[in-house]
Amino acid sequence: MPIRDVAFETSDHLTLRGWVFTPSSFDGKLPCVVMAHGFAAHKEFNLGSFAEYFTSNLPVAVLAYDHRCTGASDGEPRREIIPALQISDYSDAITFAQSLPEVAAHKIAIWGSSYSGGHVLTVGAVDRRVKAVISQVPLTSGWDTFHRINRADSIPRLNKLFENACPADELEIGAVDRLARARGEEPARVPVVDKDPHAFSVLPSEDSYIGYSSGIPLGWVNDVTLKRYVAQFASE
Repeated sequence: MPIRDVAFETSDHLTLRGWVFTPSSFDGKLPCVVMAHGFAAHKEFNLGSFAEYFTSNLPVAVLAYDHRCTGASDGEPRREIIPALQISDYSDAITFAQSLPEVAAHKIAIWGSSYSGGHVLTVGAVDRRVKAVISQVPLTSGWDTFHRINRADSIPRLNKLFENACPADELEIGAVDRLARARGEEPARVPVVDKDPHAFSVLPSEDSYIGYSSGIPLGWVNDVTLKRYVAQFASE
């Protein structure tokens, strides 16, 4: 399948980077599926295999890109995952897809999985340019997911951490985050996964560790900012 590198600008002037896939041969303009990966994942986490499946079996183009602050896309701090911004970026990606010469601008679909699966449900509800939504195992409630994946006995300590009331060394994550960032210091960071399911991480389960570590692409770093941990509660 033909693939080419692309870059486009968001409404707040960040550059996001990705790939455009097309079928080997086609006539006229194509519908386009716009996709980005799930939580903390680069497009190199096999996102291309989904895109290639679409373009191998259907007369469609695919725009697959990295979220801001991750992978090849711009944005600081690195690996800061804010749902509202990722949702906004989907709409900017749609705008870019509509500008592609091979794309039928009125035939746009969006695809997401897990974290981004929740995003596309929101985008599809508010962006009238979207004609189809493909949402795989979507995260539909950040609050519910937080309480479901973390052990009940860890919730009080995590809540204290979010309130800046937890000693920094208790969870071994560095300085208390909000005040430190206000002073211009580097953000505190949290592992995405850990081999020990009882250790502090965003996804504290053996399955998550196996899933993320089974095909780590070059350049992937196993952490996100602590601010992301609080931002998940806005995913409802």
